[in-house]
Amino acid sequence: MQNTNIPITIDSKLIWNDTGINLVAGQEYHFQATGQWTDWTITSNADGYESPNFFLKLCEGLRRMPNSPWFSLIGSIDKDQDSLFLIGTNKQFTAPKTGRLYCFANDVIIAYANNRDSIQLTVTSLT
Repeated sequence: MQNTNIPITIDSKLIWNDTGINLVAGQEYHFQATGQWTDWTITSNADGYESPNFFLKLCEGLRRMPNSPWFSLIGSIDKDQDSLFLIGTNKQFTAPKTGRLYCFANDVIIAYANNRDSIQLTVTSLT
């Protein structure tokens, strides 16, 4: 696996962040994310945040990964909607298929313009 233990910047404004890392089916990985990013006026780490008001509570189903918190770090293999998985600040993960790792801040697809900052993601192969 390339780029092991080299922090990768995940920009909250990008709908897809290409990490440059190709995951291999069946291999186990450790993901660690540090730093903070901001969704309009709410700052969080890669674990994201729960809806602080009624409006955001109503919009939860519109998030790209509806059952994960706002601004949580999400991974995908080859931009495949069916391969989305929650990374957060710390995750061990076995790749279900081989492909390129893409990441994003969990938000509504049309609401990335008000996002600010980035987090640093480090991926380590455990197998």
